[in-house]
Amino acid sequence: MSVAILIVDDEPALNELFVIGLKKYGFSTEGVLGGRECLDLLKDAYRPDLILLDMMMEPMDGWETLHHIKADQDFRKIPVIMQTGKNLTFKEAEQFSYYIEDYIMKPITPKRCVGFINEILEKLNSIQSVIDTARTAGYSESEIDRFITLHRANDVSARLMRLLEDRYGTSSGEQDPESYGPEDFQAFRTKIKSEYDELAQKMGITT
Repeated sequence: MSVAILIVDDEPALNELFVIGLKKYGFSTEGVLGGRECLDLLKDAYRPDLILLDMMMEPMDGWETLHHIKADQDFRKIPVIMQTGKNLTFKEAEQFSYYIEDYIMKPITPKRCVGFINEILEKLNSIQSVIDTARTAGYSESEIDRFITLHRANDVSARLMRLLEDRYGTSSGEQDPESYGPEDFQAFRTKIKSEYDELAQKMGITT
């Protein structure tokens, strides 16, 4: 069975480009033109293996759409890759680290996107085997959920840091109104890495 991917982008031409383009690489694709349409489709029991979500949409942007996805018990575990042409801030990088699998800067072609998708699917398959082992060992769902959250945040934040450094160098870049900069983001990364390592050691998990 081919991997099902939902493309959420309010630009019709780009939406169609990715729906058709990713099909050529063997994926099963659906496209919707906004956050509300995405949520409606998910509520109709459509369950993609992965969501490609544009950030800059109207009237419901990608960040709001992502919050709704992750707040719903029925589909909060669907992995999401965020796509955007907007420059990322350090504060946004912290927020995204908990919820997404990757962050792709536009413009990007379907062909180039395939590499990102396959990498994420491989990571998800790898962590699933770890989760299965933890369940067999009798660890609670709350411990496993926390491990998954920290594993994602640890991995994604490292990649977002590289993206931010490529864009801004070692400067603070485009900070948010609270002047949250690279030092703050690094402190966040250090904190979640420490918590992740502690939990992984407690659960006897090697990743």
